[in-house]
Amino acid sequence: GTYWYHSHSSFQEQAGLYGPLIIDPIEPEPFAFDRDYVVMLADWTDLDPAALFSRLKKMSSYDNYNKRTTGDFISDVQRLGLAATVNDRKMWGEMRMTPTDLSDVDAHTYTYLMNGTTALGNWTGVFRSGEKVRLRFINGSAMTYFDVRIPGLKMTVVAADGQYVHPVTVDEFRIAAAETFDVIVEASGQDAFTIFAQDMGRTGYVSGTLAVRDGLRAPIPAIDPRPLLTMADMGHGGMGASKGMEGGLRRQYGSRHVVHGGPFQCRTRRARHGRAWIMA
Repeated sequence: GTYWYHSHSSFQEQAGLYGPLIIDPIEPEPFAFDRDYVVMLADWTDLDPAALFSRLKKMSSYDNYNKRTTGDFISDVQRLGLAATVNDRKMWGEMRMTPTDLSDVDAHTYTYLMNGTTALGNWTGVFRSGEKVRLRFINGSAMTYFDVRIPGLKMTVVAADGQYVHPVTVDEFRIAAAETFDVIVEASGQDAFTIFAQDMGRTGYVSGTLAVRDGLRAPIPAIDPRPLLTMADMGHGGMGASKGMEGGLRRQYGSRHVVHGGPFQCRTRRARHGRAWIMA
């Protein structure tokens, strides 16, 4: 299965002390593939992690450059009415949160990495047309959630957190910090495909490439519009102030088939594991 290791001492994980941990099964796996790649996502900062933590303790919204303005208030009043808008602001205030507070630290501080390099570095996994490629996605971030897609390819999720799941075919999935998803793609029809991972708050991204040879790139999609949290996202879906503000994080995906970072239905028979290999 697909796992990973990281330090639990001080802030060493944020400083880069982590890596993939892949355990090969004793028994044949219930799916076929021709190539196998680890895709490890991470967030990196040149700041001292202890200093970053101290900054968060003093001002948790330091990286939130998208706070609602007076213009947003007026727009909501015109759309929802004064009472509903004031009540909405009041409830967010009582929670000491804002609907734009999707993550404590984002791309204003972090650089996002794929297998240790940025989008400019263009990590590349080589394939031959028609091959089935297994991609072992690992989110080794300290706190970033990523939404991952490969434009032009469907992804079939076959394992989650090291355990087999009933296959689910998706266009995009959300991977939380510390989660792993194994997906299989059948790459054909073009020479290069972009592996695109944007942060949940839509402040930045990292990308890599599946290609028939090194040096190729496919177009990198634009970052999706920034979502707003709603009371439904906070578990208060029945509250009146959320009326007319439905959608929240779910609205951004439109008709795309999305798997959020929740549990899949696992097979009754657990995977039996044999030898392990580590990629540092």
